[in-house]
Amino acid sequence: MGLLPKTVSSFVVVALFTLLMLWAGLALSIPASLPAPTGQHVVGRAEFDWIDDSRLDPIVGPANRELDSFVWYPAKRPGTRPASYLRDNWLRVSNLGFGSPVYKGVQTHSWEDAEVAAPGRTGWPVVILSSGIGGLPIEYTSFSEELASQGYVVAAAANTWAGPTVVFPDGRIARSRDQHEDPNSRVRVWADDIGTVLNQLAKLNADPRSQFFQKLDLKRVGVAGHSFGGAASAEFCSQDSRCIAGVDMDGGLYGSVIDAGIKKPFLFLLSEGTPPYWMRIRPDLRRNAEKIHNEAMAGWQNACSRSPQCRIDVMPGFLHMNFSDLAVLFRPPLAWAHPALGPVGGVKGLEIARHKLLDFLNRWVRA
Repeated sequence: MGLLPKTVSSFVVVALFTLLMLWAGLALSIPASLPAPTGQHVVGRAEFDWIDDSRLDPIVGPANRELDSFVWYPAKRPGTRPASYLRDNWLRVSNLGFGSPVYKGVQTHSWEDAEVAAPGRTGWPVVILSSGIGGLPIEYTSFSEELASQGYVVAAAANTWAGPTVVFPDGRIARSRDQHEDPNSRVRVWADDIGTVLNQLAKLNADPRSQFFQKLDLKRVGVAGHSFGGAASAEFCSQDSRCIAGVDMDGGLYGSVIDAGIKKPFLFLLSEGTPPYWMRIRPDLRRNAEKIHNEAMAGWQNACSRSPQCRIDVMPGFLHMNFSDLAVLFRPPLAWAHPALGPVGGVKGLEIARHKLLDFLNRWVRA
């Protein structure tokens, strides 16, 4: 009889764990919903396989640098084909198992075959969006669709060989090769990729055969990025005059920007920096996490002190992945346990971050 309470207790734990796993499995089987864009424009999306004839690939040369890129834009009217979140041939090689975000079936708010809307007196302002290491450009769809609905053309490239696995439209696969690359060298490659995307947009803008012909205002260019893409955005804006203003969403800095600063408006949108729960229970891990965050903060503050129109905005309730679609691709209970998702909430956090980004770009790029 004395063993009964212990047996019952064990049964309850097993039952709760089983229910939790069933809940997690069910949550992963249902496609996530991205927050809808709030602007007045219908959103179109195009994909380009761009080869930069002026630049050798610094990772696998002597071939020219090739970037698979997505472009979101204000459209004249809806098309006939909703844009898929991730191409099937890309999805098939992503090796996503249990506990990974679910890309299949995610509904976008953009169209693959929509005609670019005519801009007003000048062309549409442009935003280049740079994703984090291991992140796909489409994982920032909620940001890109919002900006396009508000009258921006948004371009985002997958950083070939230096980020996630890239699958080109013809099925060729480029897996990451620089996991151990010096981050100061890598950030220069990614900053140059931003330059390549701008060069290719300029070609579209000058090509009478392109539907983007004379519809882009390349004198109004904002650059934004998340994580390592944020570091690349800061580096690009520090070095290239084509950047009018930039945003780094929670990306620790590398390269020359820490000491050189950024001589144009720049915003650091940062998470609150709270260590993940599994680090907080061990003092050594907590101290190490706090050390890394403090070093990153010192870099942001140092760069900002050298940048006349720079602002640091720490976001309560945000952790690192609240600045991407992963905030909604992961759902409870996995979202609650995810070490890089904060308590702000998935959709609410994306809406707050989108508003901050849009408000900054409207002030400095659209004006």
